[in-house]
Amino acid sequence: MDEGQHRAAQHNPPWLFAPLAAPSGISYWCVSALLIPYLLRKHGVPVNQIAETAAIATIPTFCYFLWSPVVDFGLRRRTWILLATAATALSGALAIASTSRSSLLVAISWALSNTISSLPSAAVGAVMASLPAEVRGRASGWYQVGNVATGSLIGGACIWLADRLTLPVLAAVAGSLLFLPALAAFRIHEVPHPHLAASRLFRELSRDLLGLVWSWPTAVGLLFFCSPVGAGALGNLISSVGPDYHASGTEVAWISGLGGSVLMGLGGLAGGFACDRLHRMTAYALSGILAAIFGLWLCLARATPFTYGAGYAGYALTTGFAFTAYSALVLDVLGHGRRAAASGYSLLSCFGNLPVAYMTWLDGVGYKHHGVRGLMGVDALGNGVGGVLLLLLARYCARKWRVRAPNENATRAAVT
Repeated sequence: MDEGQHRAAQHNPPWLFAPLAAPSGISYWCVSALLIPYLLRKHGVPVNQIAETAAIATIPTFCYFLWSPVVDFGLRRRTWILLATAATALSGALAIASTSRSSLLVAISWALSNTISSLPSAAVGAVMASLPAEVRGRASGWYQVGNVATGSLIGGACIWLADRLTLPVLAAVAGSLLFLPALAAFRIHEVPHPHLAASRLFRELSRDLLGLVWSWPTAVGLLFFCSPVGAGALGNLISSVGPDYHASGTEVAWISGLGGSVLMGLGGLAGGFACDRLHRMTAYALSGILAAIFGLWLCLARATPFTYGAGYAGYALTTGFAFTAYSALVLDVLGHGRRAAASGYSLLSCFGNLPVAYMTWLDGVGYKHHGVRGLMGVDALGNGVGGVLLLLLARYCARKWRVRAPNENATRAAVT
């Protein structure tokens, strides 16, 4: 461990990444996925129009790697986190406050919030990339606690407040809850890169990013990131299939809402513990096999509320585990000491959105043809078969790299 890594490990403990990730999670899970659609429907906007607006507003989440490189220029990571989070909070609050007035203003401010929210995420990823390999798993676990669990929990709280507060007050509360966790950025220790002329800095960033793209670890990593394993697509549909298991509205709310959020957080922490003791690729593959087991339970067991609750409880745990393994593997592919750490983190992370989209669609196709058993069967098949294939690939890569580089450094050892 070099001096920079040692300082990062001392001053940037793994738990710090829970509050640092919370603004991105609140922006997506609370403001974008839950609160704005709920408010638009409450104020009489048709569902099809809400869907169209949401589709346009979420486009930035699939291509934010195009503007995230600005985080690698000039300012420190913590400065980017604070400034970009403040701008995200303001634009998100504006979108919330406008839901009863102007659909155009909602769409613009909603899309702007999603665009800016990628910048603090990229900056946090760059800080995580400075950590030594032996603590990246735990840091990734805490990151998922802040991102998914905290975002979903605050989203549920804001839905409850939406029926009790005026829109301006609700917007102020949501914006404040989004920004406050970012104050943890003052706790970040970072070693600034030396200042370079703009032309030389651009050349170094380009060379660094090109070296990341055209590398063997990246090629292997993309096979994992684009696979159906760990997509957690069932989570996008679980609330809609409650009636198929004869679950009441209250049961669906607890299982898919608060319960699922807490369990995903616990699964993320368990994944962090495992990723610091197993090869990241192995942990990633195992998460798919575990998810397949619970998917099969939901597919084959009797359609009862107990089947619904127990099956999704296990699935939520494995999804949190998978998200952590994914984050840890992204960091290992990225490596340590890159000048273009934020750009590389954003580029690699964008690939993780692809399987969520296509597996959600495939699960829907399964439901169309064979009902809820078809949905669960498709999801279990993708996770199970994908998990086994990735496990074989992980073992092959471990043997290959161990033979070719018996004295490999800590980063490559963690990747394999």
